[in-house]
Amino acid sequence: MLFLLQNNKMCDLNGPFKLCSCAGEIDVSKPHWALKTKALRGGSKMHIVGTLRGEVNVVEIIKEQKIIHRLNSKNLFDFDYAPKEKDELCLHESEDNYVKLLFKKGKWTATERLGSHEENQFKKIIRGKIEGPESDLTKTYKKYLSTLKNREDDITICHIWGGNEISESDLVDLLNASINGEPIVFPEGYSPVIDS
Repeated sequence: MLFLLQNNKMCDLNGPFKLCSCAGEIDVSKPHWALKTKALRGGSKMHIVGTLRGEVNVVEIIKEQKIIHRLNSKNLFDFDYAPKEKDELCLHESEDNYVKLLFKKGKWTATERLGSHEENQFKKIIRGKIEGPESDLTKTYKKYLSTLKNREDDITICHIWGGNEISESDLVDLLNASINGEPIVFPEGYSPVIDS
C-alpha cells in the first residue's frame, strides 16, 4: 500500500503531496523520494524476471494514475527542477515499497515491471521527504478495510487484465455503500474478484 506516514502525520500520494528537499540524512524508514538525474550514455540492459499476479488492487491503480497526472501537470519539487530525458524518480513508502517513474518523451511514466530494461547510471542523486494530507479515497479505503469481516471479499481487488475500470469517485461511493451496509451495484466495466 502507498499510505505514507511522515512524523506521525499521514502522507498520501493519492492526494496533493509535495516533494520536499531536506538537509542531512534521510530516514528511509519514513516516506521519502529519490531523483536520479543527468543519465550517462551507454546504460546497460538488465533483465528482470518476475511472476504475474492475476489480481490487482484498483486503489493502487488509481493512485499510480493520479501520481503520474500530478507530476506531469505541475512541479511538485520545492526547488527549481526541470525533468530531463531518462530522469528516474522513486517515491518510497519504505525502502522496499515504492513507485518508480521514468521521464520519457517529455512526460513521467510508470516503469514496466517485467522484461528487459535499460539500467542507467546517473551523475546526480537528490533525496527528500514526501509531505501532504490524506485524501478522501485513502480515508474511505482505510475505514472500508476496518469493516471487512474475516474471509469477506475485498471489492477493490480485480483482474489485472480487465474489469478494473472505475473512477475514483465511483470507488469511494462503492466503499461507502459497503461500509454503510447498503446494496452494492458495480459500474459497467468494473468486475472485482469475488468468490461465490
